[in-house]
Amino acid sequence: MNAAADAVEAEGGYIARLADQMLESDLASWPSVLVTGPRAVGKTTTAIRHAEAVLRLDRPEDASLVRDDPDAAISVGPFPLLLDEWQHTPEVLGAVKRAVDDSLHPGCYVVTGSARNDLIAGAWPGTGRFLDIQMWPLVGRELLGDASQPSLFDRWDSPDRFTVPDDPPDVLGYLRLALSGGFPGALRASNARQRERWMRSYVDVTTTRDLDEFGSGRGRPRSPGRFRRYLRACALHTAGVVPDTALAEAADLDRKTAAGHHDILDAQRLIVDTPAWRSNRLRRLTSTPKRYLCDSGLAAWLAQVDFDTARRDPDARGRLLDTYVAAQLRAEAESADIPVYLHHLRSQRGDHEIDLIAEFGARVAAFEIKSASAPSVKDARHLIWLRDNLPAEQFAGGVVLHTGRHRRRLDRDIEAVPIAALWG
Repeated sequence: MNAAADAVEAEGGYIARLADQMLESDLASWPSVLVTGPRAVGKTTTAIRHAEAVLRLDRPEDASLVRDDPDAAISVGPFPLLLDEWQHTPEVLGAVKRAVDDSLHPGCYVVTGSARNDLIAGAWPGTGRFLDIQMWPLVGRELLGDASQPSLFDRWDSPDRFTVPDDPPDVLGYLRLALSGGFPGALRASNARQRERWMRSYVDVTTTRDLDEFGSGRGRPRSPGRFRRYLRACALHTAGVVPDTALAEAADLDRKTAAGHHDILDAQRLIVDTPAWRSNRLRRLTSTPKRYLCDSGLAAWLAQVDFDTARRDPDARGRLLDTYVAAQLRAEAESADIPVYLHHLRSQRGDHEIDLIAEFGARVAAFEIKSASAPSVKDARHLIWLRDNLPAEQFAGGVVLHTGRHRRRLDRDIEAVPIAALWG
């Protein structure tokens, strides 16, 4: 068992999430909040702590009540009222729309369920009515740190934006964290065999029952086998800058079929395409997105990468750590009070490449992710190149995230920081 699994076991109850403060703040000022995210990341568990009553729309009795008269069903309260698994009775969203239009009283509805907007015939009723909170699998700050602290990007200008724990993991410790991932069910598994069974069940449900929610419209096929092949291809290429055609070929699918599967996985929030960053100061940059699975543990299971494989194979180890760290930064961006957009950078010739770029306001911060424990200035050369090609007021800093123990300066506005400082 690793540190993340130990934290889940020791907690024994609810683990505070980054979404808690967002839910509390949004419900204090807005009538309805929509909580989305991949299956089994804890949306209902978190949302129910902020609700006074619940309609579980995957239960026949609650669903029947809403179908009979959706407006009446949600009018009684008490409020905030949690409408869980809305996709089982899509008409409930129209009722929320009408209720919100009639009264702008804050804190009325929390809605959870599928992220897929086009399950609804016609226009999406939530436009302008919901504040959207995106949840992801558990990250280090929720498992090992303090989820109540401001986002990294909200405290970026503080010299203490990174705090290194007293006993950070080594590279093998980070590999164990990455292999475990952040799905609560997988982390609660008491041994590797149980975690294997949980992952298998998760993928089976995702590629069969969940697939049915999306139907076969617009030419999308509904073959679970092909869908699973495409999901595995995404896992094998996680943290890679991969064209659509390469993913299709890896899954042995035609481009149209692969595109349909890609849309569904994106809607399920199981894959995350990180767009390429563009600047009018930098020429000849690729426009191909960087592909990630949302969770490093799921990626490792699908790609059949275990601890020994990751320890011996530098490519597998690099992809796994990149996917893991990207999940930490993605959660920090989602929970920030300021808008933060994550990108990657790669030149068309491949001579410059930066793992992640965070754009907030008029500034950018750049991140490189290294499995080494003592990165040098050479590991920061692409960050230095970016710094030297941007106005000083735009470059907010460069960070080489590594598996060592110490935070130190590498160059002007560029530092080496242990990965654990993201939750320290």
